[in-house]
Parts: sequence; structure tokens; C-alpha cells
Amino acid sequence: MNKEDRLREQGRRRAQRFRDNQKSNGVTNFPLPLEQKEVEQLNEICRFFSQPGTPCKQAEALQLLIHRVHAEIPVIKEKLGTCKYCGESLPEGCANLNQGGLFKGDARCWHTTNRVRLFEPRLLPKTTEVS
Repeated sequence: MNKEDRLREQGRRRAQRFRDNQKSNGVTNFPLPLEQKEVEQLNEICRFFSQPGTPCKQAEALQLLIHRVHAEIPVIKEKLGTCKYCGESLPEGCANLNQGGLFKGDARCWHTTNRVRLFEPRLLPKTTEVS
């Protein structure tokens, strides 16, 4: 085995140890296709939430967003309360009672009329009305 083959084999072993370590620590990689505009927005998030002069990495910014949104779930659930029709907690509602939602499609069902309430207006992108 020559020097080049030995280096290649060492690199292969090192990469395998790294993958094994990631797997044993429960790290999951997600291939994430993003449009150019989304990449630009993610880069802006990286610059905004980082130390001055050193933008954080894109993966770190995505992790930060996951933690922030996850922390908001209890607040949103409290605001939503329970469904006045089936009595289940929202946003799950009657989906807990039956596969696909017991009252889904009924005019009184929260899922039919108010599902968009999960997204507060401040979080929705502004749209222009067409006259």
C-alpha cells in the first residue's frame, strides 16, 4: 500500500468515525432544497442574530429558528384554547378523536374555519390586494 492509498484509507476511517459519532449522538442531517430568495433570507437571519462582524452558520440559524418557534407553541396553544364544537384542545382538535378529524369539513369545525389563526398576522408575509 503506497502513501496515497494509506492517506485515503485514513480519511475514509476518519469520516466513518465522524458519521458513527453523529449517529450515536442522535444527529440527523436534512437535505433542504431552498430557493435563492430563501437562501438570501437565511443569510440575512445569520447576519442579524450573530455577533458583530461574524455571521453565524446557516445550520446554526436554522437551529435557532427551530428553538424559537418551538418555544412559542405553548403560548399559541393557550391563545387557541379548545374547540367549541368538539371540546378538544387546539390545534389538534377533533383529529384526536378520529383519524382525519371527526368534524373536519363541518362549518362549525375549527379546522374548517379558523386553521389560519395559527399564523399571527405579524408572522404572515404582506400581500398586495388586486383590485
